[in-house]
Amino acid sequence: MILLLLLFLTQNPSDTAQIKVDQVERYAVCYSKVTVDEAKNFDLLILEPDNYTADEVAELKKSGAILIAYLNIAELETYRGYSIPESLIIGKNPNWDGHFYVDITSDVWRSLIFDQMLPKIISKNFDGFFIDMIDIVQIFPHFYGRVIDMVKLIRMQNKGKILIANNGWALLDTLKNYVDAFLVEGLFTRYNFKSKKYFVRFEREYLDKVKILKSTGKKIFTLDFLPESDKRRDFIKNLSKHYGFTPYVSTIELNKIYK
Repeated sequence: MILLLLLFLTQNPSDTAQIKVDQVERYAVCYSKVTVDEAKNFDLLILEPDNYTADEVAELKKSGAILIAYLNIAELETYRGYSIPESLIIGKNPNWDGHFYVDITSDVWRSLIFDQMLPKIISKNFDGFFIDMIDIVQIFPHFYGRVIDMVKLIRMQNKGKILIANNGWALLDTLKNYVDAFLVEGLFTRYNFKSKKYFVRFEREYLDKVKILKSTGKKIFTLDFLPESDKRRDFIKNLSKHYGFTPYVSTIELNKIYK
């Protein structure tokens, strides 16, 4: 018992975060407000931090769930109420209204992330960050180094927090040194934003990706999308578990908790 206590006391805070996330069996992503009763069904929740006050986060933690805050490091989200010079906007996300790609090499953007957005989330006492839009490097490859630097700095400043990277296929080998887990959207399913239809992928579409993910040695969360009444939901969950991953299936809106 004493030995276990000594091991715990001497652990790096980042190692403790890794242990916590490795033990997660059930998780969910929901960007609408979640109740304590809903949260009780999960070990970990990825949430929209602007929906909660610090007191509400504290209340939600009574469920026992680990609470992770969404953080977009590469897009201006116009509904958040902050502004940046128009010259920093370099494109529009065609799939989501109010989302604009920004020049993340700008000191203005860096200051917004590290001096405003992150401190605001930290003040609410979330357990970690879900870092989105890492895959901006697939659109703007010259951002490769800056994305890595941003993730490294988030880790350095928040060693006791859990870091989950969303997608970011081009950076997996590097990011695995700084994050505790990867979340992959649409590994086994696909959503067409034009036709607004959902599809289940063929094995040939995901098998190589599964091998790459397993090679990282990290906890892998899968987030797949199907209609609410689709009977294939359980099949997708079981498929993810078959490969050793932790699944969640929602609709593309991510506005409701599904058991």
